[in-house]
Amino acid sequence: MAVDEENNEMQPVASADEDAEPVGSSSSGSDASNNGRPDRFFQLFTGVRTDLSTRFFPYYASDWGKPRSFFTVINAIVFAFVVQLIPALIFAELMDAQTFGNLAAAETLLSAGIIGVIYAIISGQPLTLLGITGPVAILLGTSYNLASQFESDYWSFFWWLCIWTALLHFITAITGIVNFVWYISPFTTQIFEFFIASSFIYESIKDLVKPLHLGDPSYTEDRAPHFASLVIGMLAFSMCWRLHFAETWTVFSRQIRTFLSSYNMAIVVIIVTALSFLPGVNLDGIKRVNIRAPWNWQPSVDRPWVIDPMKDIPTKGIFGALFPAFMLYLLFFIDHNISSILTQAPKYNLKKPAAFHWDFFCLGVTIIPCGVLGLPPGSGLIPQAPLHTRALATRKFVEKYGVKTEVTTHVEEQRWSALGQACLMFVALCLTVAISWIPKGALFGVFLYLGVGAMHGNEIWHHIVLSVTYAKKRPPIPIVEKVRWRTVQAYTFVQFCCAAAIFGVAQFAGGLGWIFPALVGALVPVRSFFVSRFFDEDDLVYLDPISQTEEETHDEKVKYLERRPSVDEADIAEPGFSDFHAEGIKHDIAASMDQNISYDAEDAVEVSAGRL
Repeated sequence: MAVDEENNEMQPVASADEDAEPVGSSSSGSDASNNGRPDRFFQLFTGVRTDLSTRFFPYYASDWGKPRSFFTVINAIVFAFVVQLIPALIFAELMDAQTFGNLAAAETLLSAGIIGVIYAIISGQPLTLLGITGPVAILLGTSYNLASQFESDYWSFFWWLCIWTALLHFITAITGIVNFVWYISPFTTQIFEFFIASSFIYESIKDLVKPLHLGDPSYTEDRAPHFASLVIGMLAFSMCWRLHFAETWTVFSRQIRTFLSSYNMAIVVIIVTALSFLPGVNLDGIKRVNIRAPWNWQPSVDRPWVIDPMKDIPTKGIFGALFPAFMLYLLFFIDHNISSILTQAPKYNLKKPAAFHWDFFCLGVTIIPCGVLGLPPGSGLIPQAPLHTRALATRKFVEKYGVKTEVTTHVEEQRWSALGQACLMFVALCLTVAISWIPKGALFGVFLYLGVGAMHGNEIWHHIVLSVTYAKKRPPIPIVEKVRWRTVQAYTFVQFCCAAAIFGVAQFAGGLGWIFPALVGALVPVRSFFVSRFFDEDDLVYLDPISQTEEETHDEKVKYLERRPSVDEADIAEPGFSDFHAEGIKHDIAASMDQNISYDAEDAVEVSAGRL
């Protein structure tokens, strides 16, 4: 299908050639046999050397070359900056509360800028965006009191935490352990996302409701500002959720609806911040973002920028930092590699090869300045990194498998957009006066939206919803038609219990909350050695579909959507935030282990490259 510019309708065109030669293998530094998995997982220096010789050196000059469309690159810079800025402020508020102001908005934005610039310059695949993620914010918050248990100064302990984490990254990249990412199946990613979504929802509601001190008769302070923050938060959530589905509206043009959907968080924060200054709403006591305005380029607390690693820390503190460092390493191993896989998914038809080993080594390099300066380290972002690739893409509509769908014909594979959005983080630090106007209630409302949005796109939640759906109303997807429903319920129950255990440890285990990444990492052997014993392999083909084809993924999505009263083609052709979670991961990992499918540009009329 092609887009009719005047009528904004799709016209039939020839189907894409499915027998085209693959662009290249996604398994860098390894044999592409065995469905894309390397034959040997421990290959000393092999992966890094191959990445440098096949991706970094041959293409580095062209990465800085003139793009086909300057407008597309500039558009992607602005878009990537906006979709990273608001979540960064949210996670900064989360860390600010749990670390008593040591890691706040200034440190978070400065970190995003520094690690983004470094990674854009030295990485193999610069399309992957780095930033502070929700799991990292939770881990750094829960591990804050760990330094005192080792009788150590927090910042010295933090320095060693980052250095140990960087060393683990170097060892992993050099020895080829990165290859183990191919053992991460949808079983793990779905549970991880369900845990993150639950944590986001819980933390946002807690931060909105806890200040009210409901049921506490001893609390005598004025609750009006806190109720105002609650109203602001719920307004922000409802507006974000409504704009999330703007592309399915019947009002406004496609371009306006796409703009509203893509920039919904920024639009809502601006509107709600303005409303918070109205008379009757702007009450004394409404908490706003904790940042010095104007910022004097000094840390949020009274400390030097460069940390002394030997200040007030005994030997047991130095080696004790290895424990939370290993937890942070596990988080980065899962988060960054999955983000990198989704960013380079075969559906984007990238021409330049991947560099997983070298990229993970570069991620370790970015952690070092974070430790030296006392900044929160970051990793690949989901869904911002895949959305960044999509913003750089020129797309067309084709009729594929009998359904109108979207195909990428060209992506601006360069370093300017990643570098530009990282530099804009430094610009944001010059706008701290405006940032300080944002009420915390607005950020927590958007935080709730991110949690509900992640839950909305999670397959565990889908299965729970289907469990309470009348049997005859369930969509005819493979998991419904080809697996006994009691088996589906049992499998979903196992996943739910795993997610609940991780959530319980992270939120309610007190001083042990920082160990939750170990439980996430343990999901891989649980899937390999326990789940496979209790569930039939024929059922696991549908329950944990690592090898699901693109046709099956697309057909399943269409059938799931068909049970709604009406289906807008935008639901299929225009993916939103939720499409880059567990549903997308299971297909993109599988497809990355196979091959890219190339499409002839003559098959359809291209969509404007500037559209998001």
